[in-house]
Amino acid sequence: MTRSITMLLAGGAAAAALALTGCSAGMNSQTADQVAAVPGFSWTVPGPNGGNVALRDAMIAYGGATGYAQGATAPLQLRIFNDTEQPITLDKFESNDAAGVKLASAADLKASPSPAAESPSPAASKSPKAAGSPSPDAEASPQAEASPSPATAAPAKLTIAPAGYLELTPGSGQFLALTGLKKAVVNGQGVHLKLTFSNGVVIETPPGTVVPLAPPLSPQPRLPITPPPTRAGTEGEGH
Repeated sequence: MTRSITMLLAGGAAAAALALTGCSAGMNSQTADQVAAVPGFSWTVPGPNGGNVALRDAMIAYGGATGYAQGATAPLQLRIFNDTEQPITLDKFESNDAAGVKLASAADLKASPSPAAESPSPAASKSPKAAGSPSPDAEASPQAEASPSPATAAPAKLTIAPAGYLELTPGSGQFLALTGLKKAVVNGQGVHLKLTFSNGVVIETPPGTVVPLAPPLSPQPRLPITPPPTRAGTEGEGH
């Protein structure tokens, strides 16, 4: 009796072990086909000396119901993570779907000044000081040439510290912007993007993959329901 019970328990344990082995070898887990909840493009590339450089949730900022027209400028929003032991710099950014990619700031999102603000007032144009010739002291002043304008100042390097990240979004104050789109980009479409770093890592959208256009932050209003046209001669007909 005791021997039979022992053999029965041993057989049950062996059967359970075989069942578990078969489950792990021949069946897909429930998490095998899960994808990230974020809608943007994400990619990870190993660093040359260990660690990874990762691009996360890259998208074109939402541009309205009609998207972006050909020739327009489209701001990007993305985050880059440096999971290496050395600081890295984002040296180059380019796209096959745009004439160029530039590092932009919040000032680029502001509306252009109105013509009234650009044109001088009549009072200023008739001012005797404006019509008169400048004094010799004003022409000889070296201070006007010594101070460079902010527009010509070199942009700061986009350096990412070890175990750090870089946020390039319109809300962060600096971002990448596609200039001169070669094609219109509407909802459901996207663009090619290539980033080159100082450690030799290159992150590029592979063939068949794009940086998509971001969805709207809030649900869009529904279109009004238009009733079907009434056929002539059917007004007032009963059933």
